Amino acid sequence: MTEAIDHLEPQDIKKVEQALQMLEAGDPQKAEALLNRVIQNTPNNYIYQWEENDTLFIKFWDQAEFVHYATWQKQQDITKTVYWIKSAYPRAYYYLGFLSVKTQQYERALTFLNRGHDLEPTNPKFNLEKAHVHLRLGQLENALDLYHKIDTIGPHVSARDVAVAMRGRGFVLIEMKKLDEAEAMFKQSLEFEPANKVALNELRYIEHLRHGGSSVTPNVVATQGNSISNCVVCGQQTQNGIVINVSGMAVTICPKCKKKYTKKWWQFWK
Repeated sequence: MTEAIDHLEPQDIKKVEQALQMLEAGDPQKAEALLNRVIQNTPNNYIYQWEENDTLFIKFWDQAEFVHYATWQKQQDITKTVYWIKSAYPRAYYYLGFLSVKTQQYERALTFLNRGHDLEPTNPKFNLEKAHVHLRLGQLENALDLYHKIDTIGPHVSARDVAVAMRGRGFVLIEMKKLDEAEAMFKQSLEFEPANKVALNELRYIEHLRHGGSSVTPNVVATQGNSISNCVVCGQQTQNGIVINVSGMAVTICPKCKKKYTKKWWQFWK
């Protein structure tokens, strides 16, 4: 099915990579302009996975997605060959959504993220980032519903994705004053990511509230984890973070963590 690879997409993949480099260099305006050029070429009928001659072709975003899919397939005793193809358009919409969040244009962010989700509905990144936007807007029920969609490991959903979504649900439940449910959710998330510092901190915070402690100013992305509004090392929101391009994915590290660690920061992320 060669028509599944639009003739413009290989060029646009390079443009997305260039845009990530611009983000890394601290030039979001140029990155946004380039990504907007990319999405103008989005095919009407975008195909992100297909089968041909007993081989499955999938447009993964990065190596981590590919490795997870291959591992899941092996666990299911599926022997089909999988071929990794890079993608442009869903990624472009995702990063445009992120840039819109950075400038607090939340409705615009949702427009980009919804369009990206339409192109690649199996990718949990879109629902995770949309939930993050709804949290920013104070739309807790909407955020909770989106997190709830990511509750089972599957071919395109990793244990990390499920843990992030559960932490997100826990945070929303705290905001709803449902501390017992929030506690259960954070504990359940630790089954997927044991010893996660964000989950452990939230559990301590719940105990603090139960003993009459005062609530703190909400950090709506502290449990998000996958949003590039967060430091990839400590998980906290950062407005002055440094964006790094790793195998086609943009991630952020805050100045404090960058200064603190002597190892290469991505060793902590992996």
